[in-house]
Amino acid sequence: MLGAAVCFLLLLARAGPTGAEMISVTADQDVTINIRQATGSLSFAECQMCTQEGDCNSEYQILPGATLLFNFTCDDPEHNFIMEVKKEIAEADDLEDLLPQSLPKLNTTYIWAINVPYNVGVWISFPENHLQQMDSGYCPDLVQYMIKGHVRYDNKKEVPVGTFCRNGTIYNLKIQGRTLIALEVPWTEVIDDAGFQLSFVNPIKKFSVVDVVLQPETPAYFMSANWPQGFPNDELMTWTFAVPSNHHANVTVENFTLPSCVKREAGWFFGPSVLGKKSNQFHKSFMLTLQNCDMDSSSATGLTLRFKVELFTDYGERFEIKLRKEDAVSVKFKQLLEDNNSLFCICKFPVSSDCASELQLNPGDHLNISFHFQCNRAHNITVEATKHVSCKDQDECSVKNVDLVLPTTLSTLPVPQQTFKWVLEAPPEMTIQLATKRLKLQQLLPGQSCNGNLTYNMSTFCEDGTSSTVGLFCPHGAMEQIQTADSVSLELLTSDAWSSSDLDISLSFIPRVTEDFIMKVTPEAGSPVHLLTPNWELGMPNKLTASWDISVPEDHVAELSFLNHSIPHCEHGHVIISVDEQWEDATLTSYRETDALPNSPITLAHNFWLNVSNCEPSSGHLNLMFHVLVKEYEDDMEMVMIVLAAVGGLALIIAITVIVCCVKKRRRQQSQPALGIYNPSVNNHIPRHRWKFGKTRQENESHIYAVIDEDRVYADHFNKPQLLSIPEVDVYRPFQGPMGSVPPTLPPPRGTIPKGSSPEAMPMVSNDLYTFSMKKVDVENNGEMVSFLGNGEKDSSS
Repeated sequence: MLGAAVCFLLLLARAGPTGAEMISVTADQDVTINIRQATGSLSFAECQMCTQEGDCNSEYQILPGATLLFNFTCDDPEHNFIMEVKKEIAEADDLEDLLPQSLPKLNTTYIWAINVPYNVGVWISFPENHLQQMDSGYCPDLVQYMIKGHVRYDNKKEVPVGTFCRNGTIYNLKIQGRTLIALEVPWTEVIDDAGFQLSFVNPIKKFSVVDVVLQPETPAYFMSANWPQGFPNDELMTWTFAVPSNHHANVTVENFTLPSCVKREAGWFFGPSVLGKKSNQFHKSFMLTLQNCDMDSSSATGLTLRFKVELFTDYGERFEIKLRKEDAVSVKFKQLLEDNNSLFCICKFPVSSDCASELQLNPGDHLNISFHFQCNRAHNITVEATKHVSCKDQDECSVKNVDLVLPTTLSTLPVPQQTFKWVLEAPPEMTIQLATKRLKLQQLLPGQSCNGNLTYNMSTFCEDGTSSTVGLFCPHGAMEQIQTADSVSLELLTSDAWSSSDLDISLSFIPRVTEDFIMKVTPEAGSPVHLLTPNWELGMPNKLTASWDISVPEDHVAELSFLNHSIPHCEHGHVIISVDEQWEDATLTSYRETDALPNSPITLAHNFWLNVSNCEPSSGHLNLMFHVLVKEYEDDMEMVMIVLAAVGGLALIIAITVIVCCVKKRRRQQSQPALGIYNPSVNNHIPRHRWKFGKTRQENESHIYAVIDEDRVYADHFNKPQLLSIPEVDVYRPFQGPMGSVPPTLPPPRGTIPKGSSPEAMPMVSNDLYTFSMKKVDVENNGEMVSFLGNGEKDSSS
């Protein structure tokens, strides 16, 4: 026996350079043991093998029948040395005790070289632990088998059958002729036997045969021999698959390449060794064969095949649908017609000809159903369940915070495409309220989809048949509550791998509210929230009102932006969009259809209402998209304070400048004559019919104007027909001639005094323009010419 022939002795005596315990290893006949230092381990000086005689080396080979007594000079030889145990097996040898026992704990490769003639078949059975074939990489437990065969025309050339791990579906391997089996085991793994049994059989007439027992729910992958270099020339390989009852198998080819052939054809097929019709679904045991041709040796392309086999339960598995305990629930099963028009997938149990493409179950029904095995339930079948909830009056509508749950009868169905619909109806004096307890809702924008596998589609309808869409929603958003005056249809759309824990909707019937829609939104800081008006794209229904109650946390502000909108032309009524902060001194901001909506965000520091009401349009539709972003209040206030500080500093500079200018101006006025117009009361003791001054014209400064009032300078601007009176105006004009010592005589108005008449007889006309001038003897000083609008009273005796 091989296990008794190979001994492992731990001696009590200490020897060698490190004083470690000596190890004795004896190899029996047909067994060769090789122990060597692993690549990348410690250097030879740090860890080596030393015999009892004191000879040290990095590698020792123990030939059949020999014994070696040695020790390791390091404390962790398992990290630095590897061992290879090779056993030669002939056709007449005993095939028991394939695995040697009591060897040092090192990373070990066991090799069984089975040397038999080519006409002998080698049967390798894995009764205890079936195998799975690996494409690449390592097995999870680092225990892996590598199996090789030989081809007929070259008995020395090894051809890999494959690399295999434990815990799979392969229970037998048959190889024609010489075979090599290698088992890699880490030093941490303790194994008691080789894990397989050997026997010799008649010729299998193929390079290899792989026997497989399929298991549900776990796909199995298989590769052709010598993958991916190419299957041997002019060879055959077969896989046989055992399919359990009430199941069927799907075969999917994932990689297939054809060589350039000189003789015969290459390909894969099901059944006997002839190329025939390919199918990919089987409800009983079947085989798949790979056949190569006589290849063109000059071509670099070889024959390769990689495929996947999946096992599914067939129509023999039945599903019980009980609707007796589900109040007002109906269920419809529907087959997608584009998949297979000639095959009916939905059957009543037991399986018979009673199959159809649709099956309707009404409230109270109880039925067993099954699905045809050739129908892919993940893609071919849809299920729609509908539950009606309604009440007639306020007493009957005592529903408050009742969870909308799924029918339990559908929870175990293996159909991922399921739609659950709740139809909610209330009397006119009631309002329907949908709220979330754990997960708030996120409204989807056009073109968006939910990150998870669950979507709500909410719409409303009325008794007259009109309906509108509220929107699509996902869990994990900012909308806490939706109130609507109309009846509601709420659809829950699911896809594969959806979780019922994401369902969080409760129903309440509350007293009637004034608006058609009220939505409560609680945004989180830094998370933008998008909101759409009902019936987006088609347009908000006529005369409908919608309101959003938007919360703003303390020490935060909300920025409300109008991102996208279309406004109709109104025939009756008006479109009104209003923003109303919910605090005492708030100012209502509203816009009509004729107003332009602001391009910049509106900043709001308190909870606020966003209200939209539609008119009866003559053309166009009302569509509004809002954006709400909540930010920390301090961020905005810092910017406000900076702006206020800048504005305040600028105002202070302007105020100081104005004060300085005013003071300078006042001082200048005090040093100049006080009057800027002619004053007839100067020297009022002189008769008014005399123009006389206390000083001569050269000495008196009353004719000099320190200030000219604007209403006198700009008289022409006031002389307009719509003015009731024309203000008096003095116009300053320079005079270049000499000036006399007395005021000049007043000439008569042109064309108004008859020849020889006295000036006293001439009536003065209000607002006539008089000009007087006089030449002065002293031409060194410049004079003036003064024009004014007089009052018509002048004495003629000048």
